[in-house]
Amino acid sequence: MKHVLFLAYPHYADFEIGHALFLLRKTAKAKVITATVDGEPVESLGGLQTVANGLLSDFDIQRFDLILISGGDGVDTILNDESVRTALQDAVSFGVPIASICASALLLGKAGILDGRDFTCLPHTYENHQELFSKARYTGNAIETSENIITAKGTAFAEFAVAACQLVGALQEPERADAMLKFCKGGAAE
Repeated sequence: MKHVLFLAYPHYADFEIGHALFLLRKTAKAKVITATVDGEPVESLGGLQTVANGLLSDFDIQRFDLILISGGDGVDTILNDESVRTALQDAVSFGVPIASICASALLLGKAGILDGRDFTCLPHTYENHQELFSKARYTGNAIETSENIITAKGTAFAEFAVAACQLVGALQEPERADAMLKFCKGGAAE
């Protein structure tokens, strides 16, 4: 069984990671553990009350197969949190993959994880926070994978979901990956 740590924060974009969570559970048989910086429940942009399994700093990052982070309007509320920076840096040092979509690229930039890497996010996120990305290469592509780190625009949630599964060893067959991508985009899955 794979273990995924989902970092939730106030006003995270639930719609950006819904497919990823579904596919990780369905195809990778992943157990999803939700962490917040204070261990308290948070409300998503869509109004979902999200209960945390605990404080981010209480989890042993190396026990996870993937760190999953959504974008959202509240990313600034955790941007300067030391436990976030430490958890992300630990993930990189332990070789734990990170899947980050939309504005959560700010967290990776703040932690120095994108330095020397290609990455993407929505253009306004990049333009408004260039200082966090000064040592990284912004591509503007829908999705970027650099070693075991995925960044994606918030509009590329289908591609993000499939890529996150591939980071943990699921959906390796091109036909299966294509079918799940089609499913996430509203087509029939075979």
